[in-house]
Amino acid sequence: MLNYEDYENFSETRQKRIKPSYKRKKKPEQIKVALTETPKEEMPFTYLGSKYEREWITNYLEEFYNEHLITDVLRLVKGGKEATVYCCAAHPNLGVELLAAKIYRPRQFRQLRNDSLYRQGRKVIGPDGKRVIDFAELNALAKGTAFGKELQHTSWMAHENDALTLLHNVGADVPRSYACGDNALLMTYMGDADSPAPTLNKVKLDRNEARSIFDRLIANVELMLKHHRIHGDLSAFNVLYWEGEVMIIDFPQAIDPYVNAQARKIFNRDVRRLCEYFDRYSVAADSKDLADTLWKRYVIEKEEEVIDDE
Repeated sequence: MLNYEDYENFSETRQKRIKPSYKRKKKPEQIKVALTETPKEEMPFTYLGSKYEREWITNYLEEFYNEHLITDVLRLVKGGKEATVYCCAAHPNLGVELLAAKIYRPRQFRQLRNDSLYRQGRKVIGPDGKRVIDFAELNALAKGTAFGKELQHTSWMAHENDALTLLHNVGADVPRSYACGDNALLMTYMGDADSPAPTLNKVKLDRNEARSIFDRLIANVELMLKHHRIHGDLSAFNVLYWEGEVMIIDFPQAIDPYVNAQARKIFNRDVRRLCEYFDRYSVAADSKDLADTLWKRYVIEKEEEVIDDE
């Protein structure tokens, strides 16, 4: 994975390869991404990081600062394969102390594998948050042009925002989305300013609490399926734990069981991962029976109801 320093070295190395005797005509994919654009002015943030991280933070979080959603960026929380999360001081008007800002990595540096599996059947969402129906844009997507790939990247982020908004509104243990900006998402923060909530795989639970947490997570899986959503990458690595509470995170790959042909397989995997993790705490659960029961309750029966109504 390339980090900010790797990117700086990569950029300088690429420049040295260009011979001074002529100028290359740049292709669209060679144009520097927003990560390397010099911001108009540096934001007064406590945490700025390295040179390129500073530009990254300023370019993508300036909008939230100007809209009075955050007043400061306090610290780096976590860098992942497709995004980096920062702890921010929330604006007093929001009624919360801290927020998490998730900045998605530029498409050139993402390392998410098999994302086509999750894109099956789902609509492409443009920068305006609406479904892409324009012929030129759809043609760019079909041809895989630089513009088409940028639309896919934007859609990936927009789908996470949509999933969080839907699931938070129905009471699931997921972050609340406060704003979706240019390549960044502002959402609920779990933890305190000094210690962000760890992921569940880093926490040691006692057996009684483990049973309670497992039941709560399965209840969330059921609630999500009831509202036509499957997380798609659910495991202890995507669950935050803080003082007995849990929060399921990372939803860009979330799918609708009615439009993705691989939905049943993906759902079974989510349930199996949870059951396997909690088995270490002697929480007995048959993942196949559990997945079959939930699927029949919320998907197969509803499909039959639709057929009966036709």
